[in-house]
Amino acid sequence: MRSIRTKDGRRRPLRATLALVASLAVAAGGLTIGTIAAGNDGSESASAAVAANFDPGYIISDANFYNGSAMSATSVQSFLNSVAPNCKQQSGGPVCLKNFVQSMSAIPAVSGRCAAIAAGSKSAATMIAQVGAACGISQKVLLVLLQKEQGIVTTNAPTNYMYLHATGFACPDTAPCDPKYFGFGQQVYAAALQFKRYQASPTSWAYQAGRNNSILYNPNAACGRKTVYIQNAATAGLYIYTPYTPNTAAMANLYGTGDSCSAYGNRNFWRMYTDWFGSPTGGSSPIGFVDAQSGAAGGTISVRGWTADPDTTAPIKAQFYVDGVGKASVLADATRADLAGQLGANNTAHGFQTTLTGIAPGSHNVCVFGINVGPGANTLLNCGDVTVPSSAPVGSLDTVTGGQGTIAVSGWALDRDSSAATAYKVQVDGVGAIAATADVQRADIAAKYPGASSTVGFSKTVQNVAAGTRTVSLWTQDRPGSVWVKVAQKATTVTAKTGATGAPRGSFESATGGAGTVALKGWAIDPDTYASVLYKIHVDGVGAAAGTANAARSDVATAYPKWGSAHGLATTLTGIAPGKHTVTVWWQDLPSGTYVSAGTKTVTVGTPPSSGATGGSGPVTGAFEQATGGAGTVAITGWAIDPDRYDPVLYKIHVDGVGAAAGTANAARSDIASSHPGWGSDVGLATTLTGIAPGTHTVTVWYQDLPSGTYVSFGTKSVTVTATSSTSTGKTGAVYGAYDGVTGGRGTARVTGWAIDPDTFAPVKYKIHVDGVGATAGSADTVRTDVEKVHPGWGSDVGLDVSLTGLTAGKHTVRVWYQELPGGVYKDFGTKTVTVS
Repeated sequence: MRSIRTKDGRRRPLRATLALVASLAVAAGGLTIGTIAAGNDGSESASAAVAANFDPGYIISDANFYNGSAMSATSVQSFLNSVAPNCKQQSGGPVCLKNFVQSMSAIPAVSGRCAAIAAGSKSAATMIAQVGAACGISQKVLLVLLQKEQGIVTTNAPTNYMYLHATGFACPDTAPCDPKYFGFGQQVYAAALQFKRYQASPTSWAYQAGRNNSILYNPNAACGRKTVYIQNAATAGLYIYTPYTPNTAAMANLYGTGDSCSAYGNRNFWRMYTDWFGSPTGGSSPIGFVDAQSGAAGGTISVRGWTADPDTTAPIKAQFYVDGVGKASVLADATRADLAGQLGANNTAHGFQTTLTGIAPGSHNVCVFGINVGPGANTLLNCGDVTVPSSAPVGSLDTVTGGQGTIAVSGWALDRDSSAATAYKVQVDGVGAIAATADVQRADIAAKYPGASSTVGFSKTVQNVAAGTRTVSLWTQDRPGSVWVKVAQKATTVTAKTGATGAPRGSFESATGGAGTVALKGWAIDPDTYASVLYKIHVDGVGAAAGTANAARSDVATAYPKWGSAHGLATTLTGIAPGKHTVTVWWQDLPSGTYVSAGTKTVTVGTPPSSGATGGSGPVTGAFEQATGGAGTVAITGWAIDPDRYDPVLYKIHVDGVGAAAGTANAARSDIASSHPGWGSDVGLATTLTGIAPGTHTVTVWYQDLPSGTYVSFGTKSVTVTATSSTSTGKTGAVYGAYDGVTGGRGTARVTGWAIDPDTFAPVKYKIHVDGVGATAGSADTVRTDVEKVHPGWGSDVGLDVSLTGLTAGKHTVRVWYQELPGGVYKDFGTKTVTVS
């Protein structure tokens, strides 16, 4: 053990650590309490250590060093949780410091040094807190000592060596460690006791407060010494424990290494203390306590407590983190009468109570900080795990009104575990009648369930309901799963439809073009019902709007008094591109539910002041029913309907994630025509893929959704394909080439590359996807003489050079696929990101 001769000639053992490796020189990683970065979440920040503030003669104040009540066991545990949140026990290694527990024997009192400590099984946090309290050494000092000596506080992979030599006590630089002091608890206590010895006999050691001291830069005496006037007992104790002062090189690279004569122990102590707890010699940091924190159904966490800064009587902020991410910041200004005894009768406005919203169900780590003002640093008040329980869906059928063959329903549905607009279903007598997503904002529900979505309302009419008493039920999904739960149910009486029958009567009267708009007028009644008639509007053959023709028309009421006036069509389409367009209006005919054309008009639209977009009347619906493998083949069946148009839906088919076929779902399906009247029977998908290699494959079917033109996946199925009778495909090699690049322009992107297939001299076919959706396809036949020189024999018409147009401004991903013969599958040649202006 290294020793140093004292003033009276006696020899005293001491620790002379250098922290010689760079990893310990910068080992203050993890969450540094004093330097939480400010961000968009409103979190506060404090400054990191600055070398110019280091005074080698006044490293830490006596008040801060000898404060045995600086941190409770709970505070120490919270600190350990926060600085190494990702630490996990390694295979064959010890547990993390935040989880460490040791059985300790009773420690008797040492007169004038440390009080007695009872025996027991204790966590690391408890040992640090009890030793600090018993010996009058700040728990903050002990935490910093553990970090500077072994890096054990922030490490994600602790070792047995770290625990055996935790504070470096009795481990000199020039001799083996004394096994008498091995063990975490023993090391913490021995170090604290040693510092008290230094304090109790200040003139017995080579380094003393109140005088100049000649201190080595390094164990190598050739590196020289520095004269340091040590101002106080705490700083003297640090130099006795670690008898070196940092040189200019060590301070010039405060968070790194200096030169061969640098030593880092006392520099690191000052720097780590500053980063974690604020200035070692400055003002006070916030104090406080978290009284309670609990999770509740609906995605909320409630936190209650208090925090104050001893440097001011003004309220300070409390900052809340959930799973390491800043969640909220509130001013702790609530009056807490119970604080009068601790802070003074006129200084009690320091309480806080807040509810954090939008928290997913499950276990979360919640940390609370008191935000420092003036000298000092932010204080971690508590870190603890809180469980937020899942919430059962809720909802209401506010109105259920039976009519002539109809039921009007309105209400709301909500899954409190999701912030997305609510998906809901309405059933009549147990049979599905409506499946949609809520589209009505309900501020009253949002106020009742904070943090959940406010788009939870709906108002719909169920058509073609048989007369009699009907039971209407409301269902919504229980997130994060997919189970549908019934949340409300009511009964209503439906009457028979009117005696009149026949097709809708009415008129599509006018279509008037404006600046990016088309104003429509008309009217309609249906002899089969007194209810207002539903309509759909197509612009250039694509669905643009849908609704109910219920505008007031007194002239219609005069002509058809039984039906009243609520049968007018008066709506304006917006976001229509400039130029000529055809506009078609369709009326719904009951009881079939099919739509009947009321005619088409041509209209000219002017340039709008700003661009807009037409809206469809619903997403594409359908099914991917079956994929059946054969000898080199896959037979695929399904169906699709797009509420935005009556034309058959386009489809695409991928095999193993690569485009294999595309076409129109127009096969006859009388069963679908029966269940979905109005779209006819030409809605089926029935096709057989050929040339499929033997083995197991995944098949995905996509249907196009208008008016956006995007393709929506309708699922993936696994299928096994057997070998064909042929034993040879004649294939001589895989397609090869390159996806050279993509360059963005104003609404455009230019894609370049080349491809050669050894199985054919014809140009290779390509497909291009933008943001995962097919954008264009063709043949790579652009002249590329550079490729021909490298690959003679296939000619120069092997290039890909295509411009994609109509792209929205922003970033897009562009993927290129080349077809490989003879199988016909497309091979992925990668994705690139492009910015379009």
